[in-house]
Amino acid sequence: MHLEKSSAQAAVVPILPTILFTIPLSIPYLLLLRFATSKFLLPSTRTKISKFFASILILPPIIFLSTFDTAPNTNRYRFMILWPWEEQKLVQISKENVETVIGSEALVPSDDPRTQMFEQICHRLWKQGVIEKYKNNVMIKEPIVYLIDNEELLDGVSYPCSAITLTTCWLRLLDYDENLIAAIIAHEIAHIIQNHASEFYGMSFIIKVMTRLGEMFGNLIPGLNKEGIKRRPLHFLQQHSQMLEREADLLGQEIMARAGYDPAKAIELWELMVSLEETNKSSMEQLQIPKSSHDEEGRGIRHSSDITFKYHPLKEHRVKYLTENLLQVQHLYVNYKKID
Repeated sequence: MHLEKSSAQAAVVPILPTILFTIPLSIPYLLLLRFATSKFLLPSTRTKISKFFASILILPPIIFLSTFDTAPNTNRYRFMILWPWEEQKLVQISKENVETVIGSEALVPSDDPRTQMFEQICHRLWKQGVIEKYKNNVMIKEPIVYLIDNEELLDGVSYPCSAITLTTCWLRLLDYDENLIAAIIAHEIAHIIQNHASEFYGMSFIIKVMTRLGEMFGNLIPGLNKEGIKRRPLHFLQQHSQMLEREADLLGQEIMARAGYDPAKAIELWELMVSLEETNKSSMEQLQIPKSSHDEEGRGIRHSSDITFKYHPLKEHRVKYLTENLLQVQHLYVNYKKID
């Protein structure tokens, strides 16, 4: 499944990064204006211009600090670059993309037992794993799961409009194990309730601004490592993406436990992926695995299993930190089973 943005859809251009991009560009012109008029202006006027110039210089960090936020459910500190109305536009764009996907792909009918199983798992995760615990921090509707009939493409995408698309290839790979399927859906739900698509879109826009500025000012400085300037922002964005994936993994594992699904299955899922790559690479090569992860246009977050893609943690790392986290969430699963 390939997500292509329609030409009719306008990209969200965040106001704050645009301001941050514009101010540095204006600095040379303001300096030139200051020196050009110094001979013709009164000292008091030049002082006012200097103060105005200084206020402009401190504006970018003040604007950036205004985006400081705390992630719901995990209390992680972060920067949310988009204003609320910009996030709403992003949600609308994702809705249009979901409509495009379900209109161009073969969906498994709603009365099919496979679709019903996915819907039941998602509903249980949402009701027992999210609403019961995080009802005060969740302002979105229950996600809708669309099952795409494709046995060759291993793909899963969560959208900020509270929708999830998964391919039937997962069923074949996981042998219809409900707990393993719950691990995948819980991960996607975590992305949605944490608003990761909006966070990553804003951060990627900032990175683009920084890269452009680095390229422009780098051309003015001889001997500067231009390739290094390009790589550092990308490396930071990849690390940020991996952090979001880790948060979705750990929160998804907790959601599983609260909903009565074995949280150890989240570990088993990634052990399975590692095992397949190590012992049966020919089978993995036969699968079509998308090369994109967090969409920089904010349209969705893909559950990628590409071992070479740096926007996701290494599978071995996921096994490690999920195993460590199991001690923190196992009691939730045990308590659910006692009540049940």
